[in-house]
Amino acid sequence: MAKKAKHITRGLLSSDERVVFESRPSALKYMISATIVILIGLLALMVFLWQYLPNEPELPYLQEYLDGEYGQYIEWAALGIFVLSLLYFFIKWFRWGSTIYAVTDERLITQKGILNKSYDDIPLGMITKVDISQSVGKRILRYGTIYFSTQSTQGRKGSVVWEAVPNPLGVRRKLQEVMDIRVKPKE
Repeated sequence: MAKKAKHITRGLLSSDERVVFESRPSALKYMISATIVILIGLLALMVFLWQYLPNEPELPYLQEYLDGEYGQYIEWAALGIFVLSLLYFFIKWFRWGSTIYAVTDERLITQKGILNKSYDDIPLGMITKVDISQSVGKRILRYGTIYFSTQSTQGRKGSVVWEAVPNPLGVRRKLQEVMDIRVKPKE
């Protein structure tokens, strides 16, 4: 059941702690908007580079503006749109890549952050309830949101939310198996 950690650093785990589940959020959730924005940026780059093509055909509805008095401003604006879309894409990519959800045989771990890292972990014994939310679209794309309710203690949050978790029902099943072994008393 336990496996070697791929994303969680070994220094974050205790010597006898084993990773049961580890994943990043679904790339679909993070990257759909980034993909659309990068496509718009590539179209803007094509508008900018159009004048440098040898024997370029005319762009319908746009060529008269590019050849007009403000054509150079339009080209530079198109280049600016490309640069901003590229920046947006990479921010979304790094945000996706730096978010990690993990379940060990002792606790629940959430890691977030690109430059500033935040780690949130909750002992399995404190988890009181696990809820899953999946809309029709999320079920089709095979991801969902998991809500972990915890015992309210001093300095702790009341619940933890994992968004865009791939196969949330499988994650809940693995968590329940670990909790049954680790948390419930042996008979």
